Amino acid sequence: MAAAATMQASFVSDRLISFKKSTAGELFGLKTVKFSSEMGGLRRPSQRKNITLASSQATEPLLQNTLKRAVAKRAVELVKPGMVIGLGTGSTASLAIEELGKLIQQGKLKDVVGVGTSYQSRVLARQFGVKTVDLNDVIHIDIAFDGADEVDPSMNILKGGGAAHTMGKVIDTMAKKSVILVDQSKVVFELGQIFPVPVEVLPPAISPVLRQLVALGGVPEIRSALRKDGPVITDFGNMVVDVSFPEGIKDPAALEKRIKLIPGVVENGLVTGVASSVLVATQDGDDITIVELDEFVKSLKSVKEAYSKA
Repeated sequence: MAAAATMQASFVSDRLISFKKSTAGELFGLKTVKFSSEMGGLRRPSQRKNITLASSQATEPLLQNTLKRAVAKRAVELVKPGMVIGLGTGSTASLAIEELGKLIQQGKLKDVVGVGTSYQSRVLARQFGVKTVDLNDVIHIDIAFDGADEVDPSMNILKGGGAAHTMGKVIDTMAKKSVILVDQSKVVFELGQIFPVPVEVLPPAISPVLRQLVALGGVPEIRSALRKDGPVITDFGNMVVDVSFPEGIKDPAALEKRIKLIPGVVENGLVTGVASSVLVATQDGDDITIVELDEFVKSLKSVKEAYSKA
């Protein structure tokens, strides 16, 4: 591994260009290991422990978008006139915002307002005709819709691919009902097998936080922006560290708490004990069905048992 670079007090500068192709260990002298695909480390696209035997179908972009649209349509059927809605961030949540806007424009829903989890969700809401208000202007949220990168059978969630997980957790926790929208490829036996845990970090605390994340068994990497040099910066001006756990996450609730207790951490993408419902879009031949997570898991376990006996 390359020699560690010295942390400068003014690192939030043009020196951030070096973050784009550097791991946390290279930048801050952490004793981390770069895992190869055979070792099961940072990049293991072929070793995901999907709970579904047929989930590989959902990786096709066209089919996946169809499933996302279907679950979004089902979700907005839960909205009633006069409700305050939490509007999540990400591809599936964006489709839910669009479908909500259609119902409002058709006159099927009135006096509905949304509370966005990010700039993106608020902009989309205005674009599709959904009135938005600030979180501080409401005393309750009736229902919140959001997506997830992974969800396990116990409704533990891993989210934060869009770096909006901090406000997402605030709104999901505040909502009377938090509904998570996923397609079948997002359901896994164990969180963390593919997607890393996003951790929002105060920029001045980045170095000590990285060391603490390594101490927890993680392999942290500062998230780089795609269309600019340097790191991703959240809506709140913080940095995002993606932390892979090569052995998976055995106890999501415990890990969520331990990461949150690290000084300098704003929030992390593990969400336990919050989701009221998880709607899963599934595909069987030409049929697309929306089911609750527990029903989906039971049906897949039955299929797995049948295969094992065959």
